[in-house]
Amino acid sequence: MKVSYLLSHSYVNEVPDTELIEYAALIPEGPILDIGVGNGRNAFFLAQMGFHVLGVDISEEVVNECNRRAQELKLPVRAIYSNIMDFKIDENTYACIICSYVLPFLKRSDALRLIERIKHGLLPQGIALIKTFTTRDPGYIRLKKKGLSEVEKNTFYSPKLRSYFFYVEPGELKELFTDFKLISYAEGYSLDITHDEPHYHGWASVLAQKPGK
Repeated sequence: MKVSYLLSHSYVNEVPDTELIEYAALIPEGPILDIGVGNGRNAFFLAQMGFHVLGVDISEEVVNECNRRAQELKLPVRAIYSNIMDFKIDENTYACIICSYVLPFLKRSDALRLIERIKHGLLPQGIALIKTFTTRDPGYIRLKKKGLSEVEKNTFYSPKLRSYFFYVEPGELKELFTDFKLISYAEGYSLDITHDEPHYHGWASVLAQKPGK
């Protein structure tokens, strides 16, 4: 089934990550794990291609809506409610693991631990897609100017929001995947018009393949 058809018949309001559109053909057979499944923009796109997708999200409302939509559309997507740090990622299980803008809301040590769990959770030749914010992000600059103390390197905590904010340094995400085959890596600074008022983000994205046969 052609990607152009899948996009024109998308079941969600947002298109999937561009890396998946471009490189979905490289994903081997097997289940997919979508960490921070959100509105299912990546999960439903891949489900239309025949993949079985397990989504994990910390929002119970999001999980319920995702499961409702999957049942309505008769697509192989199942979402569960869990903090990803409590969720067990079984080793050598997934053909692809997606972690799109989840790392920014973890402290650095947990983010690095999650990346290692993702690596171990992939099948040989499995694909990891990781997207996150960098220290070029205006949010990082604002937090530094506010004088908020770092709880870990490039990690801040907001008691009001009860959330961590973590930013990778330029090139850092790429260095974390030197043991994988690099398929795509990019960093950028771009306008986000997908939610709230238009605002800018500094970001990094890596798509990498686990070695082995």
